[in-house]
Amino acid sequence: MATRFVAKQRYHFAAPPAKVFCGLTEPKILVRWFLSEANVAPRVRGAFSFTWSGGYQMDSSIFRFEENRAVGFLWLDTLPNGRLAKTRVLFVLTKKGTGTVLALQHSGFRDPAHFAECSARWAYFLTNLKSVLDHGTDLRSPLDW
Repeated sequence: MATRFVAKQRYHFAAPPAKVFCGLTEPKILVRWFLSEANVAPRVRGAFSFTWSGGYQMDSSIFRFEENRAVGFLWLDTLPNGRLAKTRVLFVLTKKGTGTVLALQHSGFRDPAHFAECSARWAYFLTNLKSVLDHGTDLRSPLDW
């Protein structure tokens, strides 16, 4: 059986769960910390289309949607060898005091390099989400990629 890798990360936000959930699901907020364009049909089996700076695009669907609690995306990445990697990204939100703990679980990786790259990108982007929601500052630079 092939080894599978799972990325797990946790972040604390000063923002309440509803605001963090909007940051993960509302196109106007997604482009402030993560993407250059976004379309999301907010429901289970709803479609999403994400475009990043540089033109990389992903079209897929949502496998879990619990307003202000959890959202899961079927993630499709084209690897350098041209193969399609199908993984699952799940965000679970838990209220903590007046803030929120966001738990990321990105599962289904078979390629260790793809796992490492995605883990690093999530750390970069979710730290930026925290900065945008907690302080109103987008930390991204066009020189980063």
